[in-house]
Amino acid sequence: MLWHWIVDGGMTMAALIILSIISIGVVLERLAFFKEMRRETQTLRANIQDSLDKQQYDDVLARCKTSESPLAAMILAEAASGTAADSEHAERAMMLTLRGELARMKQYLPVLATISSIAPFVGLFGTCKGIISAFSNISTQGMGGPSVIAGGISEALVATATGLLVAIPALMFYNYFSKSISNLGLELESYAFQLYRDLQQRSPGGTAARSH
Repeated sequence: MLWHWIVDGGMTMAALIILSIISIGVVLERLAFFKEMRRETQTLRANIQDSLDKQQYDDVLARCKTSESPLAAMILAEAASGTAADSEHAERAMMLTLRGELARMKQYLPVLATISSIAPFVGLFGTCKGIISAFSNISTQGMGGPSVIAGGISEALVATATGLLVAIPALMFYNYFSKSISNLGLELESYAFQLYRDLQQRSPGGTAARSH
């Protein structure tokens, strides 16, 4: 059945299959990326809290320097500012770092947006091609029965359906990732501020000197 779909779809199916493979690859890569990032962030938060509870304040920044979590980069940026957690300089440093981390999270998402936009048009091209083929058969063979136009109509319908089948999941995952990134950005901003403030309040000498 699937092979007949591919054959009936004509050359348009090749383009749609390529777009589908790219879309699946991006989705799997981003899912793995966010799973690893959340794991790193949860581990870092637990380690930082453990260090604070044990009053091992030097370990906090040391753990941040070895972590791949965006939270680590934001805390280090705040500490490097050498100012209080609620100061304008610390907030600016944190937000600039967060902006860079959000850009890293959004990597490859434009690919999904592009595929979700162009896949229906590629399918529409196949539809037009199939209809043209059907009328071309009529002009050369006459109205000899359904079989004359069946091939062209089949190509047209398969191309349309496949274009939508590729575009809809790509758009769904694009919106899912975009919303997740937005929520995660708010969480990271809150976590970074709270953890750095707690570190400053509990550490006798502050964090500025140890951040360098």
